[in-house]
Amino acid sequence: MSAIAGLGLALPQHRLSVDEGRAVISRHWPHLTAIAVEPVTRYLVSPIEEVFRARTIDERMTTYAREAPRLAEIAATRALSSAGLSPSDVDLVISVSCTGYLVPALDVRLANQMGFKASVLRLPLTELGCSGGAAALATAHRHLMADPKAVVLVLCVELCSLTFDPADLSMDNLTASLVFGDGASAAVLRAEGPGLQIDKAGSRLISDTESLLGFRLSDGGFHPVLDRHLPRHLEAALPALVSGFCEERLDFYAVHAGGPRIFDAVERALCVPTMGLEPSRASFREVGNLSSASLLFVLSHLEERAGTGLALAFGPGVSVELLQLRALPV
Repeated sequence: MSAIAGLGLALPQHRLSVDEGRAVISRHWPHLTAIAVEPVTRYLVSPIEEVFRARTIDERMTTYAREAPRLAEIAATRALSSAGLSPSDVDLVISVSCTGYLVPALDVRLANQMGFKASVLRLPLTELGCSGGAAALATAHRHLMADPKAVVLVLCVELCSLTFDPADLSMDNLTASLVFGDGASAAVLRAEGPGLQIDKAGSRLISDTESLLGFRLSDGGFHPVLDRHLPRHLEAALPALVSGFCEERLDFYAVHAGGPRIFDAVERALCVPTMGLEPSRASFREVGNLSSASLLFVLSHLEERAGTGLALAFGPGVSVELLQLRALPV
């Protein structure tokens, strides 16, 4: 078992309200003015006018190199402060991102900015998409089983707005523009102590679904792949995956903020009780889908939960990351 000793969240300064989001859709997709736009507020590293300007890959990665470390440091500092620790206490940093590319990696920049010790272990994870945050928590959990004295910092930062291509009028790009936002989240994990507990972790691949979810990289940048049949495949696969992973009765759920159709599919597949996904839905309404950073935002809504819980996150593959959680009464 391992414990989440502290959480930290960070959002950029530019806020896109529900009404502003609807106006953007009407302006750029006028043939879809009747579309039902979910009431989602999102945060962006650039003003919306900049997001809709044609940008080269170099321009996007320059923005990523400036903004991703800044947001990551804020989230990490808040998580460490919540855990009562300092950067020099950290033994392993697991950094996650799929919306930008840095070499040296993000963790090196943070080591220099924040003052991690020279011996800190670093594990950057990419290409995991929305499942990255759960996969990082699972990796931290397994590391702590082998080294119970360690302090692990999980850090997720995604600038999804940098992948948006205003010239791409496809439904995949429209769907991405409706749900994805920018932000960072961090968690400090220890082998034991107060806080949300991780009892065990698992990862499953759903066969023959690799074409349903991901990014396609071209000269114009990242292009999202979001097949409309993804919820149906998840709904069909989840009952067997979850029953084979977690046999205990579940008291609460934390699903990465993938959007209403994903939530609906999970509810049907697992017979989730009414309001059972409210923490996930609330996170989605407040900040949208932050890809790998989403799950930690959802976990921040679980302060008053008790009992056994299940965390789920879905990524390219299609992969399903599972965490059995335990919330102790306060």
